[in-house]
Amino acid sequence: MWLLQELIHTTIRSLISQKILNIIPKNDFFFISPFNSQKLIYIKKRKNIRKKMSEHAEYHAIEIICYPFYLGLLSLLSVVINLNKRKFRRRYGVDEIFLFIIVYAFNVLVTWNFFDFIDKLPRFIITLILIFGIQHFVGRAQIIGITGGIGCGKSTVSKYFREFLKIEIIDCDEIAKQILVPGQPAYKMIVERFGRQILKAEQVDQEIDRQALADVVFKNPVKRQILTSITHRFIFKEILKELWRVCFVKKDQYVVIDAPLLFESKFLGYLCYPIITVVMKDQSEQVKRVQLRNGWTEEQVIERINSQMPIEQKMALSDIILTNDKTEKDLIKQIQGKVFELLI
Repeated sequence: MWLLQELIHTTIRSLISQKILNIIPKNDFFFISPFNSQKLIYIKKRKNIRKKMSEHAEYHAIEIICYPFYLGLLSLLSVVINLNKRKFRRRYGVDEIFLFIIVYAFNVLVTWNFFDFIDKLPRFIITLILIFGIQHFVGRAQIIGITGGIGCGKSTVSKYFREFLKIEIIDCDEIAKQILVPGQPAYKMIVERFGRQILKAEQVDQEIDRQALADVVFKNPVKRQILTSITHRFIFKEILKELWRVCFVKKDQYVVIDAPLLFESKFLGYLCYPIITVVMKDQSEQVKRVQLRNGWTEEQVIERINSQMPIEQKMALSDIILTNDKTEKDLIKQIQGKVFELLI
């Protein structure tokens, strides 16, 4: 009987010991007793260490996912600063070297405290190459913005830049026409939102009747806002494509964006310098010009003028103001006197 009890106790001890040993890593070779409290405490500590290591691995995984987004944010910040360095220098007297120091100090602050899944030195080298690369390729480019009220003479200014200065023009009105072609994503979204009554029924391809669409949206601010929210993203996407083609493929130093809604877009204002606004002090003359050009009624012209940002606000946000109340020759003289000094 005594031998049987001893055999049972020995078997139980052996089973418990084997179960505990399975918890411990194979490289931890030491004798363990199931009744040794010190060894049990060691096992508990090992479990805590493994848990912390697992949490640390998850933290690294999050950092690896976030790192490309941070590089994208840093690139965007560097692009905006390089495109606006002339603006900072002329308006605020801030040199581009100081701006570069601010950007890199921000980068050092972030990379020193985060993204430690790789060593600090490779991180600094990656971001340094990124910042200097953007400064090299983007820093020489200058994007000129032209805006103004309807019928004020933006096209005349753009024509001068294209024909006499040989600078490419990105015409947002033309882009807006292109994205309304049947088969384009914006076309489908607009037809779904405003119905088929805005289409030219007499045509087989059923193009959008721009006049019918304008009659709908200019009488209803809510619908106009809906149309703007649909078209602006596609227009901005095409603008970026054209900027890439002109500035990085052709490697032109200057490019002009002709955008009636430059300030309303919320994005183009950060890319352009200088921003040129063409205005007419005599609104009645402005209305007559638009009527003569487009064949609209006076009421239709007034609706479109009132739908845009007030010209006083545009003038306050602009770098150059051109007044087009006289002849085309007088407008060109203003361009030559006010614009050239900001293109150097």
